[in-house]
Amino acid sequence: MDACRVLTERCLVRFDPAGDDLYAVIETLADAAVATGLLPQAGRDEAVQAVLKREQSGSTVMPDGIAFPHGRTGVVSQLAAVLGVFRHGHGTAEPASGSPVWLVALIFVPIDAAGNGHIHFLARLSQRLIKPDVLACLRAATREEEVLAALCA
Repeated sequence: MDACRVLTERCLVRFDPAGDDLYAVIETLADAAVATGLLPQAGRDEAVQAVLKREQSGSTVMPDGIAFPHGRTGVVSQLAAVLGVFRHGHGTAEPASGSPVWLVALIFVPIDAAGNGHIHFLARLSQRLIKPDVLACLRAATREEEVLAALCA
């Protein structure tokens, strides 16, 4: 799976999304996906429940404050993502541990997706997000294009 293609064609970026904790931020990012047509309104709750169920079975928050909440759902026919980037030291908390989160990569995976394409997508993102220069670009970004360029460079 070409991660940059997913990021440029089926991904949104939202800065400082509302929410008192990661679960609330997931809801906010899902609403953004609905508002832009990335996620159908009729399937929004089902998609969010799939993500929350997966998150509750084991947190996807990494020690560096990056979360990869994701879930399989019949609501999408292609992998779709919404990135929530908290700027200026703001962030949210992972509900179970209270760990701070500054980047949320919310991923909706088609339930009938063959293979493990979303794992490759997650791996590509992870590879980019361990690079200090990429993290610096993300923290300094003020536009969606800057976030996507940093992740696809």
